[in-house]
Amino acid sequence: MAPKKKMLDIGNYEDLATHTASSLVSHLVIVDDPRGNQGKMHVFNDILAIIILGTICGCDDAERLQDWAQKEQEWLSRFLFLPHGIPSQDTYLRALAAIDPAAFSAAFIGWAQELYSMMGLKGQIAVDGKTARGAQQSDQTKNSVHMVSALACEAGLVLGQRRTGEKSNEIVAMPELLAQLNLKGELVSIDAMGCQTEIAEHIVSHGGDYLFGLKDNQPTLHEEAQAAFAEARCQRKRSIEESAPPKIETCESVDGGHGRIETRRATVCTGFEEWVPSASRFRELKALIEIQSERVDKSTGEVKRETRHYISSRPLTASEANDAVRNHWLIENRLHWCLDVTFNEDACRIRKGHAAENLVVIRHFAISILRQYAGDNYSITRRRRLCDYNRNYRLHLMSSVLAH
Repeated sequence: MAPKKKMLDIGNYEDLATHTASSLVSHLVIVDDPRGNQGKMHVFNDILAIIILGTICGCDDAERLQDWAQKEQEWLSRFLFLPHGIPSQDTYLRALAAIDPAAFSAAFIGWAQELYSMMGLKGQIAVDGKTARGAQQSDQTKNSVHMVSALACEAGLVLGQRRTGEKSNEIVAMPELLAQLNLKGELVSIDAMGCQTEIAEHIVSHGGDYLFGLKDNQPTLHEEAQAAFAEARCQRKRSIEESAPPKIETCESVDGGHGRIETRRATVCTGFEEWVPSASRFRELKALIEIQSERVDKSTGEVKRETRHYISSRPLTASEANDAVRNHWLIENRLHWCLDVTFNEDACRIRKGHAAENLVVIRHFAISILRQYAGDNYSITRRRRLCDYNRNYRLHLMSSVLAH
């Protein structure tokens, strides 16, 4: 059953915010109602919409959802049916446990990609996995929820997610997630676990480029890449019969913050084909990348050095490679860290049925909406708090989603 229709003035931010909420609700219609007809009082989409909107406003458990919805009943009634008032906390928990996670995730992906297309962005998509530890049982393995997510780095917008059983199965979930995304013109960055020929083939065949971490899960390629960098730096005289050495380009950046000074040297190697035979296994591989980092602790003087390698189908400059590698780790602090610290994901013990998996999708809805507001530089925590008790702020924030 669809929400009530009314004429909206899209030039008015209150109606624009309502239109945003209505648009979100419209994407939820593909999620089938898992409830039986007996005793069914509340419209299913009403329940889902309240959970998502309440999560934006700082509700991290069912009790808070009920209290918040009762407080905001007048506003919610503008675009929801609410034939029997506000659902109870038990209703939210039962719905979360019963919703088909695949359909719910598909609804989110449809909404997120519509928003991403509306924003007109093309750039880098970071893909990585995270375990919701609060959803684990006492033996720390049973029913753990490990989700692979895709983040549009520039916008901070979550584009989709896919559940996987264990960490080793990310290589199964990643292609399934990528198959749901529009990759044309995007640079898809994945850590070394995703450095697979099949994933590279999928990305390139769908119009994108890849940036993969390179470690010993691809031992031959890793060894040959390291040797190519060494050969490119070698100044020895060469005979006429020898192949030309690979070419390298280097740039360096220095950052200070968080009590340390970090120097990063990015080196891109091209013309390596004769030196890296196994590179031919990866479609359109055009650049080998080496990142050397040195971190100096300002207080102790301790120095940490690290060298990492990457491969890419895009012919990146050294400066572009340095930025792309740094951008990939935005998924750690703009998504994973935010889920843990701001949404208390690891403390959440809701795990009956499909509830834990569906809650991840709901948090992704909330993060994506909260991140799009350009009206201030507040933290996500503060924005959630303001959305709760300042309706004017909430309306401005939600209206900004469609203002792109």
